[in-house]
Amino acid sequence: MKRFVLYIFIAFTLLSCGGTEGRFRLVGEFEHLRQGEFYIYSNDGGTKRLDTLRLELGEFEYETDLDGEATYYLLYPNFSEQVIFGASGDVVKVKGDARNLKRVEVTGSQPNDEMTRFRLSHIGKSAKEVRQAAADFIKDQPASPVSVFLFKQYFLLDTNTEKTELIALYQQLCQAQPEDLHLLQWQSDVESLTKRLAVGDTLPEFRLMMKDSAEVKSSDFKGKNLLINFWASWESESSAAMFRIKRIRRDNPGKMEFVSISLDVNKTSLKNIERIDSVVWPSCCDLMGWGSPALKQFHVPSIPYYILVGEDNRIKAVGSSYNDEILPEINKIIDK
Repeated sequence: MKRFVLYIFIAFTLLSCGGTEGRFRLVGEFEHLRQGEFYIYSNDGGTKRLDTLRLELGEFEYETDLDGEATYYLLYPNFSEQVIFGASGDVVKVKGDARNLKRVEVTGSQPNDEMTRFRLSHIGKSAKEVRQAAADFIKDQPASPVSVFLFKQYFLLDTNTEKTELIALYQQLCQAQPEDLHLLQWQSDVESLTKRLAVGDTLPEFRLMMKDSAEVKSSDFKGKNLLINFWASWESESSAAMFRIKRIRRDNPGKMEFVSISLDVNKTSLKNIERIDSVVWPSCCDLMGWGSPALKQFHVPSIPYYILVGEDNRIKAVGSSYNDEILPEINKIIDK
């Protein structure tokens, strides 16, 4: 009888520590935060909604139905996110200090262990170093779900991704994980990225209609430095972009030419912002928003977006970050 009770106790202990097939369990433990709320969501079927995790005495527990695998995102009160890889039957533990969320450890399965080691080993390193480490990880372990996440984070979402590197990494992932839904869904995005203009490319020929029905075309700027910016009156950074252009024109007459292309669909809003910002250089808008043929021709992923072209009609800088990507090349032109 005693031996039977012992067997029952051991079996119960194992069941309580392990997971249940068809379920995913997440347990958390945080220092310096006794009570609070976290949120968890998934974009690939792990949850149907944004769920709330209630922290009591520094701990929380979350369990949900899960057949197969899913990627979860734990949203902290400061709006930073923690990726968590889930699979049917997994019990994953999140442990850390609320005062230093960058060093939170996620353990309990191989993908989470790998992701935790990757994160912790690259804290404080430059974006370039982390990006290279992500590429190395993908090449070494293309079958890991961590590689899919790193590809999205550091390559698919990066507007400065080199085309050859993007294609090579994507193809390697597809060969290792041919049925991964994320990779299948990203095919069109990858194809679009490979068409995006890059430094050294020749600027495509264009013909654009301005607000006064006059036409502006690429041949108008032959042998000149040209900055093309994409903007909209409803986008918060656009006013700053217009101010920068106005200042460059004022302080460096004759050094550069400018063309602004708006995504506005409201003619009145466009007219008001151009009046306020004193837009007197070529400004184009077909009132088609994101459906504008100009955006498709230049493969614009977001706004603000800039394309800087040199006198040889080749692209000198391109991207959404004015200070990091565009300004250094503009300064070279101005300082000549």
